[in-house]
This record gives sequence, structure tokens and C-alpha cells, in this order.
Amino acid sequence: MKTNLKTIVKFKPCSKGIVKLMNNLGHKCNRHDWEDVYNSLSKKLQTKGIDFKFILESNGVNDTFWVLRTQPEKIKMLISADIVESVLHIFEKQYPNDMRVRNCIQGVRDYCNGKITKAKLNILKFDAADAADAVAVNTYTAYVVADAAYDVANAASAVVYTSVYAAVDANAYTDVARKKQWKKSEEILLKYI
Repeated sequence: MKTNLKTIVKFKPCSKGIVKLMNNLGHKCNRHDWEDVYNSLSKKLQTKGIDFKFILESNGVNDTFWVLRTQPEKIKMLISADIVESVLHIFEKQYPNDMRVRNCIQGVRDYCNGKITKAKLNILKFDAADAADAVAVNTYTAYVVADAAYDVANAASAVVYTSVYAAVDANAYTDVARKKQWKKSEEILLKYI
């Protein structure tokens, strides 16, 4: 997978991330002058393909996930489904008979493969959001669920992260577990890039 500086800039990146990437591409700049440096580049350099593996090595996994917004919706949805599935066991341990999240994950894949309509996916998405509402206990959770209503790829994520933060004992999801999940998410990302 590839993107380019022009596309990344169109999505309004944070100055820290774009400066790091541009410097690693050889376009020396800082947070105050990166836009001027970018604008001074030829159209050829602005649109030159940048491999996602380079972005991962340059900026790390968090920025690489952010840059996914430059990609087609299908790619983002499939990566999201894989990542959500990797933590689905946390939700299913607490709610073993609730298949709404699992169904939404499969729905995302089916939609991306042309097997179901967007209308059907929306039904699955709202079912997953309802599952999130059922375990919601704090305002962060409410925000995640509301956000998920606008993005079909995030509906299942909302319920899984809701279960992680709200339904699972706080001691069960430690910093070590979070770091392990970031590593797992990076491995999933690498399958696509």
C-alpha cells in the first residue's frame, strides 16, 4: 500500500507526525516551517508514492494507523475488522451469548466482499452499538458509541473497547496488555501493507 505527501497533507496531519515523516524522507523541516517546505516541493515530490512500511518504520504504528485515512474505505474496514476480532475474546468472555459484535465483524467483511448491502451492514452496526450501550458505564464509552454511529468500520470496535474499559475488571487490562494489543495491531497492519 502506498500514499503520498499531497494526500496526507489533505487530511490535516499533526505537525509532529508530518515533520517526522518529511524529515525521514529527506525534506528537512520543523513544526514551524513544514508547510513552507512542503509547498516548495515539486508536484512530483508531493505526489511521489510513500510505502506504508516506510511510514511504519519512520513514524511508528500509531501514525501509520492515522495515515490509513488516506486509503479506500474497504481497506480501513477490513483492517478494523481484523483488529476488533483480535480483542473480541475480551467481550465474549463477559458476554458469551451475545453474538452482535461477532456478527458485525462478519458483516464488515461481507460488505467489503459484496455479499451484503450497506443497509444490512448498518443493521449489524446498530446492533453492535446496542451491545455497547448495554455495557456502557462512563462518558468515554458513550462518546465511542456515538462516534461509531458515523463510521461503519468502527461499530464493532466500539463494543469491544467498551467491554475492555467498562465490563472487564480494571486490573485485567493492564498497560502490559495494552502494549501487547498494540503489537498485535501492528502485526495485523503488516498483513495489509
